[in-house]
Amino acid sequence: MRDFKSFGSVLTGLALVGVIGLGLSVSPLLAGAPAMAQGAAPAALTGKVTSTAEGAMEGVVVSAKRQGSTIMVSVVTNAQGQYRFPKDRLEPGVYDITMRAIGYTLPKTTATLAANAPAELNLDLKKASPDRLLMQMSNSELLQSAPGNDSQKTSMLRCLDCHGFQRPFFSKETADEMALTVQRMGAHTANASPDFPFFAQDASEKLSKPPSQGEKDLGAYIASINMSKGDSLPYPLKTMARPKGKATQVIVTTYDLPGLAAPHDTLLDPRGNVWFSDFQEQFISKLDPKTGKVTQYPVPVAKPGFPTGGLMITMDKDGNIWEGMMGQAQIAKIDPKTEEVSFLMAPEWDKGDTRFTMIDALHSNVDGKLWTKTNGGPDPDHSNKLYQVELATGKFTEVLPPPGKRDIAAYGLVTDLNNNVYGLDNNFAQKQIWRTDAKTGQTTYIDVQNGGGRRGHIDAQNRLWFSQFYTNRYGMYDPAANKVTLYDVPTPFAGAYDVQFDDKKYVWGADMSTDLVQRMDLDTGEWTSYLLPISINVRHVDVQKTDNPTGLTSMWAEGQQNGKIVHVEPLAP
Repeated sequence: MRDFKSFGSVLTGLALVGVIGLGLSVSPLLAGAPAMAQGAAPAALTGKVTSTAEGAMEGVVVSAKRQGSTIMVSVVTNAQGQYRFPKDRLEPGVYDITMRAIGYTLPKTTATLAANAPAELNLDLKKASPDRLLMQMSNSELLQSAPGNDSQKTSMLRCLDCHGFQRPFFSKETADEMALTVQRMGAHTANASPDFPFFAQDASEKLSKPPSQGEKDLGAYIASINMSKGDSLPYPLKTMARPKGKATQVIVTTYDLPGLAAPHDTLLDPRGNVWFSDFQEQFISKLDPKTGKVTQYPVPVAKPGFPTGGLMITMDKDGNIWEGMMGQAQIAKIDPKTEEVSFLMAPEWDKGDTRFTMIDALHSNVDGKLWTKTNGGPDPDHSNKLYQVELATGKFTEVLPPPGKRDIAAYGLVTDLNNNVYGLDNNFAQKQIWRTDAKTGQTTYIDVQNGGGRRGHIDAQNRLWFSQFYTNRYGMYDPAANKVTLYDVPTPFAGAYDVQFDDKKYVWGADMSTDLVQRMDLDTGEWTSYLLPISINVRHVDVQKTDNPTGLTSMWAEGQQNGKIVHVEPLAP
């Protein structure tokens, strides 16, 4: 993973899930596969996962990736420790077999699958050493393990914007040294990363001053939980339980993306393609899930010397794809039929750090307009401004908030069925979200308790679904009843990021820190937490509501920091 690049000797030779060892041979079996929770369809590969410590192991994520392929398929062991790959998911060939079970390792393992006979492979897992256990932990588990109060831990969630917690936790800086590091991190742009260390235009000015008190406080807290006093963390590690029951009844498909792709948003089109924005490179990209092929469409650079990359991606009713191009201050568009790329940009935005992050054209068919906003930058005349854009003419019209109200900040811009727009301000202390009427321009404010809002989707009943990152909740606003309902995410310090209702009965969500995808039954309140096969950093979810073999909805999400896209398909209601 790029997230662990150049960490130093602490990470040398370590792996997130397993270690390289001796290969195991696999023999095709003529006998039928054992009955499994994954269904009775013909199997390509089955087996049982055990360990000396536990015997049969439930909740182990077993993954198969054909050598030379960019597609990995993962299933989960049931209560008897059995796993099963359906035949229609694995072609004949040689596969690398890996697994995810915290506290355990697996030697390098391969399986050769024939065309007409299932194969069986039993896996014997070994206990992981303490350093490998540490590397297997999710960001949430690291934060749960560390001492400190909720406020201190919540303040660290912003680290996940650019990299995982391994960097601060494994660092050796003292409080004073870490305060300078925290200050420097704040001088980067929102889409910076170890591979793309973009700095804000006013970085030099920020760094010319001493660290603020807040930066000193955060630096002191990190120094109290890092390795500044030794070669190990000075507190016991707390790990979460593996999946059980329904959470084991799932298939996850992981797609590798080319180069340094950093997918921020995913979008499923009617033809089954998955479009995604690249947070750091100047592309609009398309994934063919059937083949794994990725097509990248370059977007011209309008502001040389400013950060590249896009954030929110949206689609209008004609199938055109639109993307907010961040620091380039562009709104890019691609016509999938002609594959022609164009963009909109006003001359007054060709200055400073003005950037476009949020954009929604989903309901532009109502009045021929999309919504967008500028965000950030040192220039007060061009930051945090809300606009309607006439698609026919490219004309931008600024929409102003009521007199006396703050400027319209947002890390979520969502249009309803009438093309009115909601804005979600992502701050812990923010107690409101806002809604602007498309016809009158009138903005009203909606109380949501602490936590503001982030990302979001509109359902078929015209209700707004959103997440609360810092308070770890999903929220739903019903305008007909003028009522807000909040749902606590069951995993501590998850960093709830995005949520969408499937218009049937399930609420799907994902976060930045747990490597889990959440599904909540809206009728019963039951939560199912699906563990992903890889460490991931989700920024957006897209629910696939139709064309699923099981008849259930499924969900697409992205690993922004490791160049992956995942498709999570439940096998049980």
